[in-house]
Amino acid sequence: MCKECGCESSGHIHQQVLKVPGMMCSNCENTIKAAVLGLAGVNSVDVDLTSKDVKVSFDAHQVTIDAIAAAIDATGFEVTEINKAEHTHGGIVGKLKGLFK
Repeated sequence: MCKECGCESSGHIHQQVLKVPGMMCSNCENTIKAAVLGLAGVNSVDVDLTSKDVKVSFDAHQVTIDAIAAAIDATGFEVTEINKAEHTHGGIVGKLKGLFK
């Protein structure tokens, strides 16, 4: 459980956003999703074709962000940037903390 907010994150789950400017269509999206979801430890992949972002949720004890980027690169697309995604703090504690900031 996340100490910050009480959500279900174990602390090993990371979210990062990879910039993949070559994506243009749903086939590109499906190719990248299949490659990344095929890796052990990847929980989810969200692709935004407009912003060219690939948001990945993964267990850092099972897979690294470098391995995820390499899987995307292996499909013929190039990862040009990797950024940490903002943790959304979905638990009740996080919601209460948000009220008192």
